[in-house]
Amino acid sequence: MNQNVSRVVLRLKTAPLAVHDWLAFGAVGAPCGHGEVGHVVAPWPQAPQLDLAIPAAWLTAHRIAVPAVNEKQRSQLIAQALEDRVLGKLADYQWQAEAIVDGICTVWVLENSKVAQLKAWAEQQNLAFSRWIPEFSLLPAQQESVYADAAEGLMARLQGDWVWLGDETELLALPSSESVQRLATKDLIAPAKTAASFYRGKSGGVSLQINWLDWRWAIYLAGLCAVVMLLSMILQWRSLANRESALRQEIRQTFASLFPGVPIVDPMLQWQSQQQAGKKGAAGGDALDLLYRSAAQLDGELGVDSVNVKDNKVQLVLPEAKSAAVLAKLGAQGMKVQSNKLPDGRMSIEVQP
Repeated sequence: MNQNVSRVVLRLKTAPLAVHDWLAFGAVGAPCGHGEVGHVVAPWPQAPQLDLAIPAAWLTAHRIAVPAVNEKQRSQLIAQALEDRVLGKLADYQWQAEAIVDGICTVWVLENSKVAQLKAWAEQQNLAFSRWIPEFSLLPAQQESVYADAAEGLMARLQGDWVWLGDETELLALPSSESVQRLATKDLIAPAKTAASFYRGKSGGVSLQINWLDWRWAIYLAGLCAVVMLLSMILQWRSLANRESALRQEIRQTFASLFPGVPIVDPMLQWQSQQQAGKKGAAGGDALDLLYRSAAQLDGELGVDSVNVKDNKVQLVLPEAKSAAVLAKLGAQGMKVQSNKLPDGRMSIEVQP
C-alpha cells in the first residue's frame, strides 16, 4: 500500500506541539493509510510530498465578497476587510486567500506567534514540508454541513462557513446541528493542489513566503534616500561645473590680454603652439606659463574669487581661510609668493616668476 502513497499530511496537537496523526493519499487523492503518532520517530510512509496541517483550533476563516479585480487590488480589498474583523492590529497576523468562487473569497488568518511556533517546531524536528495548509482542507468542500474530528476538538463546514468547535456539546448548541453529517477519518480528502498555504518548502528546510506589503515602507524609504542622494550629487556636479567654467573664463581673458587679436579656441593648446612657433612675447610667455603653473596647484581649491595677470605676475584673491593651504602648495613648488590682507578680509597672493 505504501508504494502507492504520493502525499502524506501530518496533523498536530498544540499542547505541547507534536504530531497527532498522519493521513496518506494516493496519486488521485484517494486515502490509502492513516496512523496515530505517540513518539518522535516518524512512523508514516515515505512520500514525494509531505504537508503540514495547521491546527484548526489556531485558524479563523473569513468569507469576503471580492469583485473581479487584479491580484494587487484583491489583496488591498482583503486587507481592508480584515482590518475590521481581526482583534488587534492586522500586522499581528498572517493571512492567505483561497481562489474566488462566485464572488466570495475564503481567507485564512493565523497569528504571527503561532507561525513562529510552527516554524521553530519544524526546524527542531528537521522536517521538510512541501506546504503548510489549513487542517480544514481535509474536509470535502462540496458538502455544506459536515464535521469531523480534528487533531484537537472538531472541525466543521456549516452552510459554507468553516468552524472549529471544542467538542460535540458546542456542536449541539448550534441551530442546524441536527442536519450536520459526521465524517470518519477515512472520509477525509486530500487537500487540493490550490489550497491556501502559509509556507512552501524548499530543499533542506522551510521558508516563509514573502509578504511584500510588510516591506513596502522600507522599500519606499530606500527609494527616497536614493533619489535624495542622486539630486545631491547632481547639484554638487553643477556647482563644480560652474566654478570650472568661471576659472576657464578667467584664463581665456588672460590669454586675450596677452595675445590680442588671436582667436581663442583652447588657450593652453594655443599657448603651446605659440611657443613652438616662436610667436610669443617674453613677458607674456612667462606670465601665462606662471599662470598655468599656479592653476595646477589650485585643484580642489574652489574658493578662489579671481585670477589676474599683470606685470608678469599672477595675483590670486581668495578667502583668508583658504590662503594657508594655497600658499603651502605654491611654496612647495618653489614659486615666489607674497601675501597681503585686503580691507574686506580676503587675502591677495602674488606669484612671481
